[in-house]
Amino acid sequence: MKLYQRKQLKICFSILCPDNSKSLLQNTVNSIKSRYPSVPFYAVCDNQATSEDIAVLKKICPIFKGKSTISSLINVGMRHATADWVFTIMAGTYMNWLMDEKFGFYIESERDVVYPISNGKTNFIEATLNGLLINKKTFQEVGDFIEDGELEHIKSEWALKAIDHGCKFKAIMGAKLC
Repeated sequence: MKLYQRKQLKICFSILCPDNSKSLLQNTVNSIKSRYPSVPFYAVCDNQATSEDIAVLKKICPIFKGKSTISSLINVGMRHATADWVFTIMAGTYMNWLMDEKFGFYIESERDVVYPISNGKTNFIEATLNGLLINKKTFQEVGDFIEDGELEHIKSEWALKAIDHGCKFKAIMGAKLC
């Protein structure tokens, strides 16, 4: 793939729903359906979700259950990926038009890990996970995020493994998700 060229990425959305909130999930799903009608999506809730919560959420989209940490939700979402590239977003996020093209413009290979700059945070360790774009195959090779500990430590550990696998981390300006 060539840098700075439009690419047709095969993406799916993994919506992290740690609060098990129907309204936040519904808002995100509505924005995806209206802007990415042919792109598959699913949500991952935490282990605090009751069977009633899951039944309600399943009316909105397919649901998978993780543990109690954000890293666990990411891991479960990546395991259930239905496309080559997985856009990880938080429930409540409003997806703008053409974010896949904006991120794809900076992708050179499946080893690129792309995320938005938010609140001036440009390095992966401090950056938001809302809008993280990772190739499914690369994630499988690098492995899961550890699931216990501080999020910055968890991200540091995963980033070290990813770098050992030849990954490049790319922060994208003007790609903040709301």
